[in-house]
Amino acid sequence: MTAFPKPPGDSAELEAYLPYLINRLANMGQNAQNRMLDRGSTALVVLRTLSVLHIEDGLTINEIATRTFAEQSTASRTIDALVAAGFVERRTPATDQRRREIVLMKAGRQQLFDCWPQMEEYHAMMLAGIDPNDLATCRRVLATMTENLRKA
Repeated sequence: MTAFPKPPGDSAELEAYLPYLINRLANMGQNAQNRMLDRGSTALVVLRTLSVLHIEDGLTINEIATRTFAEQSTASRTIDALVAAGFVERRTPATDQRRREIVLMKAGRQQLFDCWPQMEEYHAMMLAGIDPNDLATCRRVLATMTENLRKA
């Protein structure tokens, strides 16, 4: 492991600094995903929202914000737009009148499935030429890093 007792002193050191590489990859990945989705007029935050609701329906806006890596205000505006489009609806569960859940509608599920080929195209482009064993190691390492941050 490369130690950095002081800030990187040149571009090569910065390029070797893992937090920088992870942030750069995330930024470049989001830009690429948005460009691919823009062809179908769907924003990445919309796709993420539809995806998390497809997996776990009945989330609150704060829960959606956490799972989609969005600010609460962005998640709220996204939900407003998705409600207006008929992709989701707000519901109050009978068991907790204070809770406002967001539920995926049939049209929202269809939008997710319609957009998914662009995400598969992105996935294939990003992983092109990488050995499957390296990808397995990468997934394991990133999961461990995520868990380390979750514990911190």
